[in-house]
Amino acid sequence: MAAFEIGIPKGDYKNKDAVSRVIDYICRLDKPEQVGGMGVFPLYVEDMVNQFLAVKRIYHKEEGKQVFHIFISFEKSLGFTVDEVMEMGYEIAAYWGYDRQVMFAVHDDTQNIHIHMAINTVAYTNGEYKAYYPIEDITEYVKPIVKRKISSKWFGK
Repeated sequence: MAAFEIGIPKGDYKNKDAVSRVIDYICRLDKPEQVGGMGVFPLYVEDMVNQFLAVKRIYHKEEGKQVFHIFISFEKSLGFTVDEVMEMGYEIAAYWGYDRQVMFAVHDDTQNIHIHMAINTVAYTNGEYKAYYPIEDITEYVKPIVKRKISSKWFGK
């Protein structure tokens, strides 16, 4: 594994409960201090689900893929803490967060600490529907964020 790996979990996410299932899965560790977001108030699972669905209803875009779900896994040898990954989570969420609702949670229950993110397929700013983002584009956006975090960790900044 390089410093990080980005993946898209399997599933078409077109079912009516897709938003609920993904957000519930992302928040499964029951650690609210490890949940963040942009364009949503990440207090309770049900509230975040309702916020995503409200945007879809407002713009009459309740069909098709309901949510874009990705994970970003970090190499264990980097020694990132939950707080460091949370900081990066907010920076990464900004890729979508200026017109999309994004919620994420840091998972530290496996060998590699990782973030799961749910991105609304409907923009809250103008109702634009977009169901897919190229992994290559996301990777290019994430690279400098991770590089800065590695540099600050190694040089004690």
